[in-house]
Amino acid sequence: AVVASNDATAGGAIQALSAQGLSGKVAISGQDADLAGIKRIAVGTQTMTVYKPITLLANTAAEIAVELGNGQEPKADTSLNNGLKDVPSRLLTPIDVNKNNIKDTVIKDGFHKESEL
Repeated sequence: AVVASNDATAGGAIQALSAQGLSGKVAISGQDADLAGIKRIAVGTQTMTVYKPITLLANTAAEIAVELGNGQEPKADTSLNNGLKDVPSRLLTPIDVNKNNIKDTVIKDGFHKESEL
């Protein structure tokens, strides 16, 4: 299995595996749900990608910016330790995208168009 830091890196691993005749035979995950990664998932050479809905990310970032701009402490739902201290955090749930849910995730959200696939 290959757990890549992003879909571009997953694409590189897929090229290397393809050169060895292993295309589609090794589980490969990426991140960012870029169009090339989604296309590879659709044809079966990449197993999945991690999708972080852009609208939700942008809206949450805007809410935090407004809170900070108003001199408020941003709302947090948990905290994460950065090695020095606990940092208040607002975590969003990423979505795994695979061959079976492309339409219900990145297409439905408008991140990609079905015609692009």
